[in-house]
Amino acid sequence: MADIVISKSHNLDMDDARERLETMAVALQSQYGIKSAWSGNTATLSGTGLKKGVVELTGNTINVQITLGMLAKAMKGTIKGQVNIALDKALCQEPV
Repeated sequence: MADIVISKSHNLDMDDARERLETMAVALQSQYGIKSAWSGNTATLSGTGLKKGVVELTGNTINVQITLGMLAKAMKGTIKGQVNIALDKALCQEPV
């Protein structure tokens, strides 16, 4: 079972939502070393402290499930908060 489960609604078209998530992923990789690999509308996350991470993009929802390693579990609340902030920022930013 995932340690962190987040579901966010959005009203973006699929291409715009995915583009915003990909931009967010670049920032997360730069800041925290978390890498993402997309296959269709699903991204697999990997990095130090993560056992497993999945981001699923649907027509109106983004679902995130993260299973943390033992040491990262001590930071679960902080990690969940940072992921929520990153998602909110990605979904609310104006198109460039």
